[in-house]
Amino acid sequence: MLAELMQTQRQLTHAMHETRELRTKLGRRSHQMQVLQQVSEILAATSKGGQVVSVVLDVLAQEFHCQRAVVWTLEDGGAGYVPKEGAGLTRAEWSALRLPAPNPFPATPLVLFQSQWLDAGCDGESLGSIRGADGAQLYFIPFEHQLLLLGFAILAMPGDRRWEDEDLDSITILQRQAAISLYNAWLFRDLSEQRDALQRQTLELERVNEALREADQLKSEFLALTSHELRTPLTGILGFTRLVMDGLYNDAEEMRSMLQDSYTSGQHLLGLLNDILDLAKIESGKLEVHPEPFCLSVLLEEVKPIAEAYPRKHGVELFWPDMSHIPEVVVDPSRLKQVLLNLLSNALKFTKTGSVSVQVERHPGIITLLVVDTGIGVSLEAQTRLFQKFAQAEGGHSREFGGTGLGLVISKHLMEMMGGTISLSSEGLGKGSTLRITMPIA
Repeated sequence: MLAELMQTQRQLTHAMHETRELRTKLGRRSHQMQVLQQVSEILAATSKGGQVVSVVLDVLAQEFHCQRAVVWTLEDGGAGYVPKEGAGLTRAEWSALRLPAPNPFPATPLVLFQSQWLDAGCDGESLGSIRGADGAQLYFIPFEHQLLLLGFAILAMPGDRRWEDEDLDSITILQRQAAISLYNAWLFRDLSEQRDALQRQTLELERVNEALREADQLKSEFLALTSHELRTPLTGILGFTRLVMDGLYNDAEEMRSMLQDSYTSGQHLLGLLNDILDLAKIESGKLEVHPEPFCLSVLLEEVKPIAEAYPRKHGVELFWPDMSHIPEVVVDPSRLKQVLLNLLSNALKFTKTGSVSVQVERHPGIITLLVVDTGIGVSLEAQTRLFQKFAQAEGGHSREFGGTGLGLVISKHLMEMMGGTISLSSEGLGKGSTLRITMPIA
């Protein structure tokens, strides 16, 4: 009986130990399930990959008591795995541990979609900071979804550490949750980028459509204005020619005056047609210039008598600079002459009182030619579109003063093709304007 009692006592003691171990395992299992449930709720509520990684790393570090841990995610368009969070290491240490994709350990064949211990030689020197001086074991935990390795964690565990079944089950559950959350975050980021790109394209299309509508309106206004401008000199030519043909003049002098007016109208019409042809050449890329060293003072001497003959309001004076000691410049002489005559014609046309002056300034490597007038000026808003095609400074001025508004557009292209620049400055309406052209010194 005593022997049976002792045997029963040993069995009871063993049963008590087993019960205690089972209670301990059950408690740990219950705790892990609670943690995983909380993690699942957090991961389900976030669409940011960085937050997913942070939560996963906290669980791994706290629940499995690893010495060091780093989590990588697939980045850079799938070109590599980038470390996103680390524990037990400085940021400088873990942030330098970039690994290639699709296999982060190309030197050693691994089952990338399976958790496993990493052999000491599989990572070479790349993971030396995680393994540490204590020679910890490295445990690989992949986050795989639909045969795509979206990321992984590597834990540094003590050399004698072995996983319990409940630990492996918890890791498996955490893997699935993390992989799905990373995949959802990747989809959300991709959709967000597509949405942002679509919004940018929509805004760009709206700007393009607005610009097209404005260009169409300006073009319609330009065509109406050009038709009027072409009709005016043509009507003069036909009218004066008809008068001469019908003999409706008193003497030869009056006939000569009519023919002179007809010739002037013809010259004006030719100038308008030349502007339109030049614009067509600019549009087709066929406009050519031939820059060469040329004396600017000679060119100004050629321009002076032509500009002096331009019509202007009574009392408006035209001043010229001292043309001595002006160096040669690299230009196409005929094209620069065209630009200067256009600027002077505009300045004289838009100046009712005061003066128009031509000034020359020398700067390092360039000559600046200024046409300064005391005319009607240009508003600040109009200055921003003055050098655009089919645009004019003020809509009403085109009717009052005439012109197609192409002169400055053509002049801008010509100066740029010759390596120079053109710009306009004005303090506003009624305050005059200054046009500057620059050209390189020969």
